Amino acid sequence: MERLILCVTGMPGSGKTTVAQEIRKMGFYYISLGDVVREQTKLRGYELTDANCGLVMVALRRELGPQAIAKLSLSRMPEDERLITVDGVRSIDEVNLYRSLGDVRLLAVHASPQRRFQLSASRERIDAPKTREEFDLRDRRELDVGVGNAIALADEIISNNSTIEELVERVRDQVKAWMEEDGRR
Repeated sequence: MERLILCVTGMPGSGKTTVAQEIRKMGFYYISLGDVVREQTKLRGYELTDANCGLVMVALRRELGPQAIAKLSLSRMPEDERLITVDGVRSIDEVNLYRSLGDVRLLAVHASPQRRFQLSASRERIDAPKTREEFDLRDRRELDVGVGNAIALADEIISNNSTIEELVERVRDQVKAWMEEDGRR
């Protein structure tokens, strides 16, 4: 059976991790690109803040190319896993790297800017933006590295402007449809 890699993309605070964690519950191995950036930020001796993680993310792409974060994630991908979800894809370049490793589906999560800010503010992550100004800066940085193109070229877009239960139901239905399409059930 060919490897199935479900890449999850979206703007900051849209619900990517919630979606990827739900996919994980469906039997998929989980990889977080945000964890890769946070790890690299610590390795470079920086405090884990939104600004520092952003600087490191951009620096890694400048130093290692547009697939940098995805390349660094490969050490986290066990050879024997056939079902994988990747949380936090930011560019088509990253998607293309994963396409060289298996069958890829790109799932975008959308939420309004106001909802994303509220969700981000409620997170307990140390690197979450604290103000709307920081949040808007993060949006611009993410758009600069290509997340808008990834969202635009997604195989499916799921809205996260309602309840968590509705989001989870839509995600589970979409993943089941893809698995049936690929004969993996």
